[in-house]
This record gives sequence, C-alpha cells and structure tokens, in this order.
Amino acid sequence: MDIRPLPLELIEKARVELNEDPKRLEDGIIHLKEWIAKQPHLRARTDDQWLAAFLRGCKHSLELAKEKIDIYYSLRSTAPDLFSLKHTDFKFMELLKSGVLLVLPKIVNPTDPRVILIRAGEYDANKYFVTELLALSLVIQQILYLEDDVLVVSGIINILDLEGACMNHFMQITPTTLKKLMVTGQDASPARLKSAHYLSTPRDFDTVLTIGKKIMSEKFKSRLYVHNKNFDELYKHVSKEILPAEYGGNGGSAREIIDYWVKKIETYRDWLEDDQQYGTDECKRVGNPKTAADIFGIEGSFRQLEEIKMIRELTPGLAKIAKEELNEEPKRINDDLQHLKDWITKQPHLKARVDDQWLVGFLRGSKFSLERVKKKLDLYYRLRTTSPDITLRLKPSDSKFIDFLKVGTCLVLPKAKNGLQPRVILLRAGAYDPEKNNVADIMCILYYLVQIVLMEDDAATVIGTKILVDYQGVTMTHFAQASPSLLKKMVAVCQDSMPLRLKGSHHINVPSGVELIFSLISNFLNEKAKERLNIHKNQEDLFKFIPKEIIPAEYGGDGGTVSELIDCWTLKLKEYNSWMRQEEQFGTDESKRAVKLDNNDEFSNQGSFRKLDID
Repeated sequence: MDIRPLPLELIEKARVELNEDPKRLEDGIIHLKEWIAKQPHLRARTDDQWLAAFLRGCKHSLELAKEKIDIYYSLRSTAPDLFSLKHTDFKFMELLKSGVLLVLPKIVNPTDPRVILIRAGEYDANKYFVTELLALSLVIQQILYLEDDVLVVSGIINILDLEGACMNHFMQITPTTLKKLMVTGQDASPARLKSAHYLSTPRDFDTVLTIGKKIMSEKFKSRLYVHNKNFDELYKHVSKEILPAEYGGNGGSAREIIDYWVKKIETYRDWLEDDQQYGTDECKRVGNPKTAADIFGIEGSFRQLEEIKMIRELTPGLAKIAKEELNEEPKRINDDLQHLKDWITKQPHLKARVDDQWLVGFLRGSKFSLERVKKKLDLYYRLRTTSPDITLRLKPSDSKFIDFLKVGTCLVLPKAKNGLQPRVILLRAGAYDPEKNNVADIMCILYYLVQIVLMEDDAATVIGTKILVDYQGVTMTHFAQASPSLLKKMVAVCQDSMPLRLKGSHHINVPSGVELIFSLISNFLNEKAKERLNIHKNQEDLFKFIPKEIIPAEYGGDGGTVSELIDCWTLKLKEYNSWMRQEEQFGTDESKRAVKLDNNDEFSNQGSFRKLDID
C-alpha cells in the first residue's frame, strides 16, 4: 500500500476515534477499488492515499465511504458551477492571492484539528460569486486530502471572518446555494468538521444563520460559535499561537500563507489537470440517473429548505407592533409569501422581484391584505413602464446617479437608537442647481434609496417613514419644475406604490408663496396624509416630531453631518451595485396585460387621481 505512515500520536487517535488498524485500512482500500471498478457510471481516483482519506473520514465504514465517494464525483455533473473555476484560470489565482481562504500551517498539539480561515470580505462580491469561492476551496481541499494527515485524522476547524462583508455577499447566499455549501462540506467531504467560529458578524448574518440552523444536525449546532468582535472568546477554542499576526497571533502573516499556497498550486498543476477526467456519467448509472434535485432538493434534511423563508426575525418590540397594527402572524407569513409568488407567476405582463424579505415589506405596507399588496406590487412595477421619467430617470449604475446623490438632495437619516421610530428621509429641495437637474431627479434617488431601506430596516417596514423637506435655497426656477402632472406621478410613486407607510411629512424653511404647491399636492393626497402634513417654524418644534439624535448637525441635531450621510449612502449604493443591476430587469409589459387599463389615464386605477384633472 502506497500510504504515508502516521505519526505515533495520530496512529493512536485514528485507532480510538476512527476504528483504524493497518489491516482494516488495507482491506478497505482494496474493497473500494474493486467496488469503483464495478460502477459503470463512476470515474474515480483510486490512489491509495486518496481512498484512505475517505475511509478515515467515514470512520472506516465501507458503505458510508462508497456513498461519500459517489456524491463527491456526482457533483461534477449535477453542480458544474462548483467546478467552473479551474486552477489555471486567472480568476482562480486572483481569489487565491486575495487571501479569502487561508489554511493555517501551524498546530499546537500533534492531534489538534487543522484550522481553515475564511475571510469573506476579502473577495469582491460584484466580481466573484460564492460558488467560485467554493470552487477555490474544493481545489485546496483535494491537496489537503492527499498531504495533510492532521486534517484527515483530526478534522477541521473553520473560522469565518465577515469583516468587510456587505449586502452583496449575503444576497448570494440563496437557499439553493446554501444547499450546495452544506452538501459539499458535509455529505461529499471526507474531512470531519469539528467546529465553526464566526467573527465580525453583521446583522444580516442572523438571517443566513437562522436558515442554516434549520438543516443542521444537533451535533453541528453544538459546535457552532458566534464570537463577533470578541477575540478573547475565540482564543479559548483556537490558540493564538497558530493564528495569523492579523488576528493577534504568532502563526505568521496572511501574506506568507498566501505565497505558500500559490507555490503549492503550481506544484500540483499536472495532478489537478489530470483530476479533471474524473466524475460520473449518469446515463450509465445502474438504476435512475442522479440529478441535482436528488442531491440538493429532495432527499433528507434539505427538503426542509423549501419551506424556509429568507426573512429577518423581528425584535420583540417590532413584533408586537407588527401584530397589533399590521395584523402580522408569523405562522401565516409563509402561506402569504407563497400566495404572492404563485400570483406573480400567473401574471403574463408582470416581471417582479420575489425575494422573501422584499415581498414581506410589501405585505407589511399593505397590512397583510393580499388584494391590496397585489395592487401595490402591480402599480410599483407598472410605473417602471408608464413613468420612466421618474423611476428610470437615473440608474444607480450610472455615474450621473452617484454624482447627484453626492449633492445631498435626498438622504435617509440614521436609525433611531431605540429601534422603534419611523425612518426619516430628508429632502433638501433647494440643494441642487435647477439649470442642471430636475426635481424628478430627487424622486428618482428617493425611489432607489427606499428599496434599500425596505430590504434592511425592519422599523421602516413595520412602523413606517417620515419625510422631512428643507426648502432652504429654493427659487422660482425650482418651483416651476413641479408641474401638476409631475406632482401626480411623484405622489403615485411615493404614496400609492411604495410599500413603506408614510407616517408624516415635515417642512422647514418654507418660503412664502409655497402655499400653491401645498394646495395642489393636498388635492390628491389621502386624508391621512393631509392630517400628517406639518410646517415647522423652528428647531424646537421639529424636535417634538423627529428625534434630535438622528437629525444632522446642520439642523441642530446629533445625527452626524450631511457630508457624512452622503458618504454613508454613497458606500451603501456601491454595496448594492449588483442587486440594483438585477433590479433593472423588473417591470411590466403592458401589451401582455390580461385586463387592459384605460390608456387615457395612466393612473386610472388609483382613486386619488380620478378626482383631479389639472391642465
């Protein structure tokens, strides 16, 4: 047998924990080779050292080892995206050199597990996908199975550092992707996972973790630790002696580890090239061919994922408000979401986003009335077609969008500390040059910022929003841009199509002569919106309605400066770059609408616009 002798300490560990003895190992390898040769669909590597890794990972259970080998190679045909990134690809080396995945070279005791550090924030989520990171990991793991007796016998400890991870990273973790991560790491890998540790976890991570726990075994859940920024807690499980210097350890620098693996991949170039011949030919499998549905969607615990929704759990305070004011029942949400998804698929004219968090925002904005939410969704996407002069006037992917955002005409103020206040949006109506831009540009910025708020801020979806309008610097040229037809469209976008409930509008630095604009707007505001319109003559009066803690310093508040808010939202838009690009594909094709709407009035289905006909 061409197998490396284990160090004495690992021999004993393999005997006690893996039921290993030399004769059993040799017999097991012979048996696996004979079994592989009899499988017409299977092209598998039969190196002694390679097969030994699978036997040890299955504690020398031949049936488990066969099953694991079969799944391992079946993935090459059922999930080719996991192998689309080759070791010879430029992107592969880019990812490797980024240091997103580090195999820590040191161990303290001879029988300690191998530690692998994943630094998710080191890869650009606008350029790479999480399955490409997994492809990188699979190549590195192959080398470890052949070389690293510590990993094969003692197992793996994973550390996932989420420092620098943004919304784009988390949007990539769909239920399907999560299934693939779990299958490759749990069902197809011969390396035993001893524990997983999470660092620098942002709030968005809770959603992913909650979903993941639904399909984790109790043993795995008990080995999962969330340390966030508490490195002292991490050190209780992983010694500082082996951690990189960047984590306060003595295990060398990340750059040294990266350089080692760049050279290691080069030495394995021919071996990795040869390895691409292996896999399965499902047409030759005895019995039914294995499909992606068999592996990822039907069998075992993964069936549960079909019922899991990607929704953040509300805080107790927000959950109470949602129940009392919005009729929200957690047990009913799954059914409501499925109902909406089924309805959307049956609308030939409608192409709509069906993310769970997105749809639950619309449900809350309609107080869980399915008929109301359908009308709101339909109008929301219809306005992409009928009112592109607002909804598509500027696109987040265009430089003009960011340039205008930096003017600071539309800014979402910080969240209130108690988490139980409406989200406030500041419109600085006179901050832009009317010779270069239009008031509709402000509404377009608002349109896209609200999308982010809908996805991220539960207080906004449950409690609502307030608008704060500052008229400082407004001129007659600004007012002249607010034509009655444009005002109609702006109200349609903000009041009738947006899922965030407007809890009040507040106006400061109001010049004389603006009464006409208010009069026009009030004609097609609903009664509740009229009641919530407030004009403030001083800061003290404003602070009665909007907490001072979130108002910018320029207005006498403690919520940072306007410049800081601009920088914050500029970065936030960059985080949502790929999400926004995807958003551009949604809308309506009115030629396919089953029931045609009145072409003479693009807002004919909205009652508040029927009663006003302004020339």
